Amino acid sequence: MGGLAAQTNGATLAASEAALRAWVFTAQPGARLTIATGQEPPRDQPIWSAVRAMVDMGLISMFSPRRPDGRGFDYVAHRLPSPVAVHRDDASREARVFAEIERCVAIGEPMPTDRQLARRCGFGHADEASYALRKLKARTAGDRRICVINHGPLEHRQAIILSTGLTTIRRKFVVEAAHG
Repeated sequence: MGGLAAQTNGATLAASEAALRAWVFTAQPGARLTIATGQEPPRDQPIWSAVRAMVDMGLISMFSPRRPDGRGFDYVAHRLPSPVAVHRDDASREARVFAEIERCVAIGEPMPTDRQLARRCGFGHADEASYALRKLKARTAGDRRICVINHGPLEHRQAIILSTGLTTIRRKFVVEAAHG
């Protein structure tokens, strides 16, 4: 996946920012994507800001092996397992789920299923994530922090953070073929 070979100050881009975001969403842990080649990383390009944000969120790590021809380096993203949204045990369920939704908004991911939320937030069961979502959607006493739009069984739900108006992306579920 790449689609872009543009020359920048000291580097040739091998992937666009959009390609990187799409790859991070679908890549399995351990997958690698070369984002640029050259003497210096493409610090002046939008993709580098996206790379830095994804490193900070724990989605990818970066490494720079020397090119086989000896002319510079390959700047390679390495997909890590999706992180737990909040690592503190003292954070409430709602805080963990809200932090995960904010992370999804920030990196352009769709809203996770309850099972995915539970795994990412360190819960034992999807019901805990569902309960936290209901509390975040509650209309009582001004506690409502999110709105969730359900587009049907073939698409991810969308979460809207009411304080900012930012939303998770709308995307159809990816159906994986059964092996056998």
